Amino acid sequence: MKTFKICLLGLFLIINSLSAQNVNIVKRYKVNGNDIKGSFPVLSPAGDKLLFSSENHKGLWLYDLNSKELITICENEGAGYAPIFNADGTKVFYRKTIYQDKRKFDAIESFDLVKKQKVEMISPQRNLSLLQNYHNGFLVSTDRKLLKATFGKTMNNIPPYVCTEDLKLVVYANGKRTELNPIGENDARYIWVSLSPDSEKILFTVAGKGTFVSDLEGKIVASLGYLNAPVWYDNNFVVGMQDKDDGHFITSSKVLMVSLNGKTKMTLSLDSEIAMYPSASSKGNKVAYNKLEGDIIIVELNVKP
Repeated sequence: MKTFKICLLGLFLIINSLSAQNVNIVKRYKVNGNDIKGSFPVLSPAGDKLLFSSENHKGLWLYDLNSKELITICENEGAGYAPIFNADGTKVFYRKTIYQDKRKFDAIESFDLVKKQKVEMISPQRNLSLLQNYHNGFLVSTDRKLLKATFGKTMNNIPPYVCTEDLKLVVYANGKRTELNPIGENDARYIWVSLSPDSEKILFTVAGKGTFVSDLEGKIVASLGYLNAPVWYDNNFVVGMQDKDDGHFITSSKVLMVSLNGKTKMTLSLDSEIAMYPSASSKGNKVAYNKLEGDIIIVELNVKP
């Protein structure tokens, strides 16, 4: 029996070691010491710039990780709700939330980081879904219609657009709107939906069921377990958080990186941290997250397929 226990322990250590070999933490640091506090960080595609907002999504700021410059983009309501960069990181797209007759409307604005200019891209709309990067602009759905907003000429081919509408998983592709239900339950509630970098897979969370990856037809190709606010690192890895609460307050939360093939699962945050809402840049080899008290942490990685 003693020999059997030793063998099991050795097997566990080997498996744990193998799972960690694909992901190595190179460096970890707090953004600009104690001078910057924020929530919901978003890394630029190259990982050299960082957007962040307040706890209630009001206002949007940009910090340049190279020049150390801090820019106030706006103080709009809703601006911190899932803003995005354009492909080359020179523009930012974000919301401006207004209320008319107690009804919520969202406009989309852009901010040119070179010219320091703002432009309204979409006038206030009801039921705007999340923005998805597209060429020199973005895609977004509203009231079951797909909208495209760009600067100048655009590519002829529009990639698939994925989102959640009324807690249903929706794909817009080839001029058609299709509702998917990968887990096959009538009362399934789909949240945190996003398209993979190669535009071939969908990442999503089903409330109370966990986080999954499917193809564009809705066939599940990976089950990632309990992983909230998931984001793509690249086509093979996803980053998310495992948070716990007491019904009123978050009591613990850690940020993890997991592979779609199930072979890698690594905690990126420290045990002493309540780490939330990660963002990722595979080109910059970075993951960012905010701590409960507002510190923003950058983790630099060496990730192997």
